Amino acid sequence: MRRFFAAALAAAALAAAALTLGTGVALAAESPEQIVARATELNGLGFDNGQARVRMVLQGADGAPKERTLQARSLKENGLSRTLIRFLAPSEVQGSAFLLLERAGAEPDDMHLYLPALKRTRRIAGNQKDGAFMGSDFSYADMENRDVKAAAYEAKPDADIDGVPCFIVVARPQNTEQPYGRIEMAIRRDNYLIQQSKFYDKGDQLLKVFKLYTFKQIDGRWVATKSQMWTKTDNHTTFLYVDDVDTKTPVSPADFTPDALSKG
Repeated sequence: MRRFFAAALAAAALAAAALTLGTGVALAAESPEQIVARATELNGLGFDNGQARVRMVLQGADGAPKERTLQARSLKENGLSRTLIRFLAPSEVQGSAFLLLERAGAEPDDMHLYLPALKRTRRIAGNQKDGAFMGSDFSYADMENRDVKAAAYEAKPDADIDGVPCFIVVARPQNTEQPYGRIEMAIRRDNYLIQQSKFYDKGDQLLKVFKLYTFKQIDGRWVATKSQMWTKTDNHTTFLYVDDVDTKTPVSPADFTPDALSKG
């Protein structure tokens, strides 16, 4: 889901990234750059304009699951995506809002976070993007696919991941200030959704693993409906469930501005 929590929320986006390939047939001559571009060209919701109701479930090694409900909205204009996330429940996060504005070329994407307890909107930039998104296992950088987009790519032999034929591409982020030394992506050959990503630190130790479990096609677009980000160091997991998608109700560009975040 590109930049939903990466994204897709990403990751996201958000997690988990989706694409618009109608046939799902890979081109034999595709380079790793082209494969990754297909997997990250859309935001993590899997559609250009619309909204979705999402559950975020946080699960620690010993604690009970903590569920958060949110609304994610997407708008694409002039080839650039905007993503707006509003937390609806529970009360401790209700009213919090996050805005991601895609920028052209190499310009960093613009991020803004509104926290009702502080009654202000702040911009997230630089190393702040490596922080956890609202206590989840996704970082802000994961939500924009920053470290995947600004990377050198290496193709590895195709492999079956979870019984699914996948392209295997290793991305080595070029930004020396970020925490990842390499990201190993398994991208489905049938629809280019990211089936699995493994995130390693600069010492080549495994940090996090993203997994895709379920997805469906809505209005011709692939949408990840269940995905997971797991952090090895503290054995903490974030599950994302997309429960409902609405691509018919128009979304307003006026809602996708930093000033609008505090207005609910």
